[in-house]
Amino acid sequence: MIGRRTLAVALFALVLAVVVLAEAADKKVIRLWQTETEPQTLAVLNQIAAEYEKTHPDVSVKIEGLAWGDLEKKLTAALAAGAPPDAAHGQPITCVSFAAKGLLRPVDDLADSIPKDNLVDAFRNLCQWDGKTYGVGHSPASSVFVYRKDLLAQKSLKVPRTWDELVQVAETLKEVRDGQVVRWGLTMTGQPLFVNIAVGELLKTNGGRLFDAEGRPTLTEKPVLELLDFYKKLGRVLPPGWTGHSYLDTFANLANDKAAMLYQAYGRGVGYIEKYAAKDIADPDHFAVADKVVGPSGRTPAAQLDCEPWMVFKDARGGPEAVDFLKFFFRDEHYVPYLHSVPIHLLSIKKSTSRNPRYADNAMIRKWRPWVDMQEKYFRNDWIKPVLVTDWEDMKKPYLLEVMGSGILVDMVLDAVKGVPSAEAAARAQKRVEELLASSGYLKK
Repeated sequence: MIGRRTLAVALFALVLAVVVLAEAADKKVIRLWQTETEPQTLAVLNQIAAEYEKTHPDVSVKIEGLAWGDLEKKLTAALAAGAPPDAAHGQPITCVSFAAKGLLRPVDDLADSIPKDNLVDAFRNLCQWDGKTYGVGHSPASSVFVYRKDLLAQKSLKVPRTWDELVQVAETLKEVRDGQVVRWGLTMTGQPLFVNIAVGELLKTNGGRLFDAEGRPTLTEKPVLELLDFYKKLGRVLPPGWTGHSYLDTFANLANDKAAMLYQAYGRGVGYIEKYAAKDIADPDHFAVADKVVGPSGRTPAAQLDCEPWMVFKDARGGPEAVDFLKFFFRDEHYVPYLHSVPIHLLSIKKSTSRNPRYADNAMIRKWRPWVDMQEKYFRNDWIKPVLVTDWEDMKKPYLLEVMGSGILVDMVLDAVKGVPSAEAAARAQKRVEELLASSGYLKK
């Protein structure tokens, strides 16, 4: 027989379980999707969520990390299923597309919590639609060009400044032993998202554009043809199979001495260098950064702005709570540890945080300061643009997300790399984009 004490304990446990379940049912669960997937960053975000929940016992914050290349697909699928998260990161063009479709809640209340004069100028209007703010960037970064300074010095080479010089230097840096290439001069990714990114920034630095003032594609113009010719040349100096390499593969190639230069690098790459490169060269004196190369029809460098805005969905039950949590997130006591989780990549969107001694008191930032300075140079000179944006006016085009998702620009580049004449590859892409925009009602035939 079950003793009275045992029965009492069992009844108490049952009552406690019912109470806990009831309390859990009363909590409002806030779901956030974001693009930082490194374990240390997720740990910081979950700690911020735990701190928030202490003062908001009626709220439970659930944070999920999604890879860059997966985010837009999963958001689109979640919206189609009627089950989006309460808030999420998205590319700036994603934010504008969703805002134009009426899928987002304005976040002027979140934006207004950061005084305008405390924002870097380039990020102030990152996601605007019809005079309202629909996104606030979590952290800005710029793509950077990285080269092995010591290897260039060994061959008395100058840092390349133009597209043609990049190809020439890459060919000269290639190391062959016993008939095998042991180090390539250059590495790049062929991942679709990053091909789209490269098309935008290469066109910008070549004085080109993707669309005219009326929104018609301009893929048969000279700057685009020059870009495709450049990709043909790159295909001859990049490692075999480069079109299948992820951007993380390219970091590994650089850090493991399998490549001497990386065109599409990001600040998080220093983590790979610190982990995999020989200890005596794992520093910015060997892995140096320089201005991006300039195209034959261009004048200035150009880079991609990596600054996904926080978006809040219109029908989110926890919209107000999500905004309140994000205000909590941007407070320096929480925001600085977040930035320090990937210190050379996660830079501050707030000027005041950048000046905060607590932010500067970081060994990685001190060591890799040249990488931070290069990104800040791009911010100051307005040389950075979001994916597929060559001019800030492009942010008024709500169809850039559809163009990116269609794969048309990626096909155009890969066709050229495979040997299709540049004019033919461009004309084919031009027709396909025109048909896409016409079928979507964005372009009149």
